[in-house]
Amino acid sequence: MNLHTHDPREHIRGIHQIFISDKKRIGFLFGAGTSFETGLSTVQIPAIAKMTALIVDELENLSPKIRTALQEIKNEIRSDNFNIESLLSTLESKKEVIGVGTLNGLNATEFVSLVTAVKTQVKTLVSIHDKLLDADIPKLAHCKVASWISKARRAFPAEIYTTNYDYLFEIALEHFGIAYFDAFSGSYEPFFCSEAVEDLKAYSQLVKLWKLHGSLGWKLRKKDDAVVKDKDAAAEDLMIFPSYLKYSNSKKQPYVGLIDRLCAFLQQDDAVLITCGYSFGDRHINERIATSLRRGGNSHVIAMYYDEFRDAKGNVGYGLADPNNNVRKMATHETSGKMSVYGMRHAVIGGRFGEWKLRDEPRADETIKVSQYFDEDAAVPSAATGAHKGDEKWEGTGKCVLPDFLRLAEFLDSLAPAISSDKVASHEA
Repeated sequence: MNLHTHDPREHIRGIHQIFISDKKRIGFLFGAGTSFETGLSTVQIPAIAKMTALIVDELENLSPKIRTALQEIKNEIRSDNFNIESLLSTLESKKEVIGVGTLNGLNATEFVSLVTAVKTQVKTLVSIHDKLLDADIPKLAHCKVASWISKARRAFPAEIYTTNYDYLFEIALEHFGIAYFDAFSGSYEPFFCSEAVEDLKAYSQLVKLWKLHGSLGWKLRKKDDAVVKDKDAAAEDLMIFPSYLKYSNSKKQPYVGLIDRLCAFLQQDDAVLITCGYSFGDRHINERIATSLRRGGNSHVIAMYYDEFRDAKGNVGYGLADPNNNVRKMATHETSGKMSVYGMRHAVIGGRFGEWKLRDEPRADETIKVSQYFDEDAAVPSAATGAHKGDEKWEGTGKCVLPDFLRLAEFLDSLAPAISSDKVASHEA
């Protein structure tokens, strides 16, 4: 049976029309991958495997007792499932049930201290703004997205949803002088304004930035339980950390209000949500997206899904190639054909899984160069009939590069209309 194919040229033209039209409501959902692929090798949040290794190294240096406990816990979890989320989930679980006894040689107080240490390390690793120099800011991939936002003239300003804690999108938007609303109001001690989040007409002309899992500098003010901004907030104050508790915490304010906003966005006519750097690992978000798409009119999700990986033997694989992949199943069975997934080698479009393949060779006069979104495989030697260059046969296969946040940001910026040299100069000065 022949594998179904998707022509990337055809679908990128469709995306191009979405971005240049001022009638569509455009939203973005950005995940951890956008804080890793920043465009600056010195300013990036480590991927989960690296983050886990760094945090465990720090914890093991606390004491031989902690080192032994962590090794026991790692053995309990099993190495193939051991990461920062499974570690923190296990620590949180043990902390809740330990009582007056001991587990892994630690008592309740020591587990509380260990959980706090993990959260503090997470906060330290995501505070990459501390490493960011003024000269680095224009080089951020986030600034390319902000550049498109600043130049595009749209009837409905963009909405940015992110599960990340860091300040990179704030920095990028402010670099371009873009007015935005992030659900907080006030100056002395800005407070979370749930009414403005619920009202789709509130601040209708401002770009929106919604931090679905909280942010650095958020905390709960004890005197009245208001969520406020405080740059000196402790690590455990209000961020949803990567553990099993994030599913119950996400049902509390302000998180439930922000996720409700995402659902309301998707249930509007002509709404398009572009995801990138988001692995669809958050069940509470995925379920709400799928439900909203089924309820919405003609809204759509286009997921730029970085699915390339290496197995234990170093072989390259692609997540979408697996029929049991959760993202593939979500796009084929759970979203009524309203979710497209653009993987590196494969895609699910209109509910159909297939391989990326150009129908004909690129031409020099194309408006959007294929190289901006597709990395073609080299031609292979062949004596068969077909398009040839010498004794080589052009196949048309290759990789879609837009799941890489930096490449998506560059693509977005290339679509924006030209702006005056004075404005460019003012931002680069």
